[in-house]
Amino acid sequence: MVSMPCCRAILEGNLMKTQFLRSVGIFCAGVVATAAALTVLPQRQAQAPVANGNDKFSMITVPLQETGVPEGVFVLNNLTGMLVGGAINESTSKFAYRYVHNVAADFQTGNTPDPRYAIVTGPANLRSSGGVQPAFGIIYVAELSSGRVIAYGFPRPTNRNVGSTNPLVILDFFQFAEGVGQ
Repeated sequence: MVSMPCCRAILEGNLMKTQFLRSVGIFCAGVVATAAALTVLPQRQAQAPVANGNDKFSMITVPLQETGVPEGVFVLNNLTGMLVGGAINESTSKFAYRYVHNVAADFQTGNTPDPRYAIVTGPANLRSSGGVQPAFGIIYVAELSSGRVIAYGFPRPTNRNVGSTNPLVILDFFQFAEGVGQ
């Protein structure tokens, strides 16, 4: 059998067309499979704690549960060193949980004329102890004159602690600098 150059070109053209169509088909199947998986699998919302403040006070939000809903809001009075927080009861839409702590006492800034605080928050999945389930977030407070950062934990809101004032608990601390005088 004699092979003609024009017939070979036609056969190679069909082969290229077949490979191209196969590639397009595989790509489309991948797109459909990915779209199906994204609609079936649970979506994780993007969340970020919020912090804002000035030289008089600072305010942060802290996730109370792993899902990030609801959140607690905490205000640090930079003049007095009092950290006060609250959380909304989702059933009543009212602030039903209160948290209070004197961070100035922890940093021993009584003799410091103008303590300088910084406050941030972060997620942490702490173990419960003594029947108290900790919140999913930790509050970190730094103070310049002492050169320390202290991590605070607090209980997750439950029906047992509605309307009560809950304490913040020191989890740990570290020294980021020697005491820096003002």
